[in-house]
Amino acid sequence: MKKRNSPRLASPSAHIAERTNSTVLYVLLTIACAAFLATGFFFAARQHFAAMDLGMKNSTLRKQIEEMEGQKRQLVLAREMVRSPAEMKRIASNKGFRQRDAAAMTIAMSTSKSASPLVERTSLVKPTTAGPKPVKAFLPTGTKPVVVAASASTSKKNDNLMAINKLR
Repeated sequence: MKKRNSPRLASPSAHIAERTNSTVLYVLLTIACAAFLATGFFFAARQHFAAMDLGMKNSTLRKQIEEMEGQKRQLVLAREMVRSPAEMKRIASNKGFRQRDAAAMTIAMSTSKSASPLVERTSLVKPTTAGPKPVKAFLPTGTKPVVVAASASTSKKNDNLMAINKLR
């Protein structure tokens, strides 16, 4: 049998040193890849749970929108019911207003000489047509206010101004 000569390294320790350098390099590369892969999984899990949280919040907001739309429909219906003429008449009669008779209105319109306004004055206070309203002055407390009429003569105005100056 023939012996084959295989190329051998110079020393067995050089062979072991080369082998340990490459092994350490492979181990470090494997650890770096595993760490990169693990951080990727953590980021993906974080995004997944954030998306799930947003989905739950979205569903609760959709439920709130549906409830508010239902309330809006109820409020619109209630507003339309209150605005109806029959409901207005009922509320007015409860407040003490009364409806005029159509016959009385036609008689009143036919007896009037000129076209009167549709609004009728119901207050018992008589309007003052004596002249313009008096001017009120804001004076310090403890002094008597002086009322100056707008249609007074010039001498009365001077007397009133002198009275106001004396009060100061």
